[in-house]
Amino acid sequence: MLLVGKECPHTKEKSSGKQNKDVLELAFSIVYDMEEYCLNFIAPNRYEFCLWTDGLNVLLGKEMMSERTQTDLDVLLSMELKLRLLDLENISIPDTPPPVPKPPSNLNFCYDFSHAEQ
Repeated sequence: MLLVGKECPHTKEKSSGKQNKDVLELAFSIVYDMEEYCLNFIAPNRYEFCLWTDGLNVLLGKEMMSERTQTDLDVLLSMELKLRLLDLENISIPDTPPPVPKPPSNLNFCYDFSHAEQ
């Protein structure tokens, strides 16, 4: 089970102030083994919190609920709408993707700084 915010056991201590509110927004816990044990986490930032909680929710078969998910979904829907509007302007959109190019013969993309330039 996944717990977030005030539901987490490690956020139950009575502390006041802005720091506690920040911790509450970034806290999540994984409860396992018949709700006897739990792993407690505090994400370093909101982005990481969204990634972890969304990923854990997917693994648990639940819906992703973070604002990051909603933002990504809005971008995808906006992109689909723009593509459909292109089709209305008589711009043909192919049904198949373009061919994937051959891989490069050499994957050594590093620049060798060991030789001094003259």
